[in-house]
Amino acid sequence: MAPLPVNRMGAMRGVAGCFILLLASVLLAGCATTSRPRPEESRRTLRPIPRVPAGDSRPDRALVGAFFAANGIRLAPAQAEEIVPPSARAGRFDRAAFRRAARQHNRLLLPIQADPATLWTELGRNTPLLVLLPANSSRHPDVRPGMPVAWDRGAGTIELLDGTGNIQTIAEDVFFSRGESLEHTALCLLRPGQLPRRQPTREQQLLLADFWFDRGFYRRAAAAYEALHDQALRDRVNIDSLVGSGNVLVRQGRPQQAIPLFDSALTLDPGNPRILNNLAYAMHQGHGNLAAALSHAEKATERAPGNPIYLETLGSLYLDLGDAPAAAHCFEQAWARAAGHAPEVQLPILDQLVRAWLAANRRDLAWQVAEHRRRSFPGHPFPKDIQLAFPALRNPLPNRR
Repeated sequence: MAPLPVNRMGAMRGVAGCFILLLASVLLAGCATTSRPRPEESRRTLRPIPRVPAGDSRPDRALVGAFFAANGIRLAPAQAEEIVPPSARAGRFDRAAFRRAARQHNRLLLPIQADPATLWTELGRNTPLLVLLPANSSRHPDVRPGMPVAWDRGAGTIELLDGTGNIQTIAEDVFFSRGESLEHTALCLLRPGQLPRRQPTREQQLLLADFWFDRGFYRRAAAAYEALHDQALRDRVNIDSLVGSGNVLVRQGRPQQAIPLFDSALTLDPGNPRILNNLAYAMHQGHGNLAAALSHAEKATERAPGNPIYLETLGSLYLDLGDAPAAAHCFEQAWARAAGHAPEVQLPILDQLVRAWLAANRRDLAWQVAEHRRRSFPGHPFPKDIQLAFPALRNPLPNRR
């Protein structure tokens, strides 16, 4: 076939170009007419839905296990039982055990408001929450826990996972009309690095500072407490930041530097037993005025007579001042009230009680306490001074049959 003339080839190229432009304009017009604005989101769901472990006799304890599992944590049965003891009423948690279990897994237990804005935001973040609801519509002392797993704002309903593994649907008006005491009972577990990105309140920042302190990260705790101190001058948070900074100094072996901080906090809140106790402890450890420290410790125990830590501080001062019987009496009271507390609380009390009975020339009673401590806490060695007083404590425990 003979080649086309040049002028005919140019004409065909022009027709093809016009056809391509026409096709493109049609496609663009079609896209413009078919695209519509995205409808507003009306439902948010927690993914995946947490699985409630089977076999627990208490639904609230099973739900606590599901709450931790939803945060990637496998809660040990012993930890779950500490959080929800067998004798606890329905929906009542041991918050200290709850915080301790979270801290052991490098999580911060954070209470937040379960208001509409917060719940919608946290579901969007896929954050597992644990909330408490009244057992019925009337005012009732019992509450039941639940985990919000979905909120359909179009239907006006919220879906809650209960401790039996079932999902209950309630009206959003019922959920948000909870009593004032339950509005702040939504709990979440966060890694400590997540909190600063959430614009935390001062109370939440204080929880983070306490978290670093309890974990032994004293520099981070000190920086957090100092930041709180700079934010407020003479309010409640300022007092807590002063106390927190003083506690860091005591843990770092600088109790003398902590005394002025506790003094300043006590000026702002003269009757606070926590501040009185911490000041007395710092003065005791820093070789300050023991008589003044004793006065502070006595006031602390008068205002909080059932606190085993305050009783231990008072007994230690009596012991150093030479009143061994009074010290033993304080340590016995502290020991009786420390049942159920962590070993870190019970062990120093028992050790001090042994020392008090030794100072009172009652080796028989001192040995009874030491033997009880050895059998109750076999994995925790005795201080050297008690081992010197009772060399038999170095021997292994006899096998029980």
